[in-house]
Amino acid sequence: MKTRMILLAMMALMALTACTTDEPETQQPMDFDNNQDLPMFDYDRTKDFVFWPTPSIDDSGLQGPGYDFGYWNQHKTEAKSMEEMVAMCNIPADLLKAMSTRNLAITCSNYPYNAIFGAYNDAYKGFLGTIADFNGYAELMKRKGGLQATLDLYAELDGRVLDISFTRFQPWTFFVCSAVDHKVLSNEQVSRLARVVTSRFNDGTERINLAFSYLLGGFIAYHYDTTLPDEQLYLLKTYIRFACQFPPVDKPDDRISTIIEASLNRLAVE
Repeated sequence: MKTRMILLAMMALMALTACTTDEPETQQPMDFDNNQDLPMFDYDRTKDFVFWPTPSIDDSGLQGPGYDFGYWNQHKTEAKSMEEMVAMCNIPADLLKAMSTRNLAITCSNYPYNAIFGAYNDAYKGFLGTIADFNGYAELMKRKGGLQATLDLYAELDGRVLDISFTRFQPWTFFVCSAVDHKVLSNEQVSRLARVVTSRFNDGTERINLAFSYLLGGFIAYHYDTTLPDEQLYLLKTYIRFACQFPPVDKPDDRISTIIEASLNRLAVE
């Protein structure tokens, strides 16, 4: 299976580097699944953690403050293992229960270990495992306003600012990608997110942040643009899987970026 996936990736990458417009379109394998309703990745990491379940927590009256990870800051040097340090980050139950969803999203975006996805051989898989260890993300995804708060915070992040520590824009983009991959957005949320991502293509967004913006755009196009032909879905899916494993540092090849830009422009007005 591993050899087959490598061959598929090589076929797609050859297609992505095509420079002429008169080449025949890429032929996808006969058994390649282009079901736009299914996630592209396996999120079943643990039996007690579910990514983007049906929201069950009414957060309409919650106004509590956020969390500054003060306990972790004060005691992390005392930890005898990485597991202990991670556990120190969890939000105290009473504070978590009262925290506003807006403040909860901000707290999650400030989680000290968001950035360690870069230490994994598979970045996206590593990120998913990392956030599954933090009770803030689990709570955010269960709240009825959690998705909107997540999207609102993404729209506010300034991609033109290069965050040397990679603790905000890139991991939060990965988090939004996970929501898109579960196809939990409403049509209105898709349109707004498409406009936000498209606006970053020409506003001076830093190169690496631009690369992550195109990756998110690829997720959106793949799952929500029902006008895409199978050949383009195949190219997008292969690009996304490769870029999620190896964090992108630049915008994709012109062929892929053109597909994404055209797709987001269509979705932005729907």
